[in-house]
Amino acid sequence: MHTVDVIAVCVVALALIVLAAVLARQRYMLRLPGAIALAVLMPSRNGRWLYGMGRYVGGELRWYRALGFGSRPSQVLERGAVEVLRRRSPTPTELTSLPENVVVLECRGATGPFTMALSEGAYTGFVSWLESSAPI
Repeated sequence: MHTVDVIAVCVVALALIVLAAVLARQRYMLRLPGAIALAVLMPSRNGRWLYGMGRYVGGELRWYRALGFGSRPSQVLERGAVEVLRRRSPTPTELTSLPENVVVLECRGATGPFTMALSEGAYTGFVSWLESSAPI
């Protein structure tokens, strides 16, 4: 076996290990208590939907990107600072990126407006979580 072949095999093996680690992290995160699948529309990313997992921890909804290694949330929503402005179905343009059966929420948080998409069941849980906050 030549040196080039050994290097190629090592690169492929490393790529497979990285892919397995990302998928294992995603599967682990979705199995944690209070975890939901959640897509967030990022205006800073030319209006692209970014997929990830949301996890309820106390008075916070922590959002983690689906693809990545990090254990820290990409965004944190404080329960008392989130207001749902509008609930709607995905637009025809959004249906190219989102499943047909999701609920799209236009919200306002401490850092400004944002849009997220989640399943009907996750929407019910999200609204219940918001309503369970202590009065201000």
